[in-house]
Amino acid sequence: MGKTLADWDYIVLKPAQRYLERMQLADQKRIINALDTLITAPTTLDVKPLKGRSEMRLRVGKYRILFVEDAENKAYIVTTIGSRGDVYK
Repeated sequence: MGKTLADWDYIVLKPAQRYLERMQLADQKRIINALDTLITAPTTLDVKPLKGRSEMRLRVGKYRILFVEDAENKAYIVTTIGSRGDVYK
């Protein structure tokens, strides 16, 4: 209903979901707001492709969200959420 950008959505995979659930509530809200913004206005976010990997990264403060763009299904698949130092390992 309220979605734009031709009804894109995001899917959070299990490991990323578990990390998100363990975070403090304020950080959870910031991550979820960033994911919602990824659907509605992706150009306003700090998103970069990763060198040597198929994923893109979204920076939210000290956290990084790694995701893959699935254009065929119009979805962003969130593979990893973590702090800057841990997420690239």
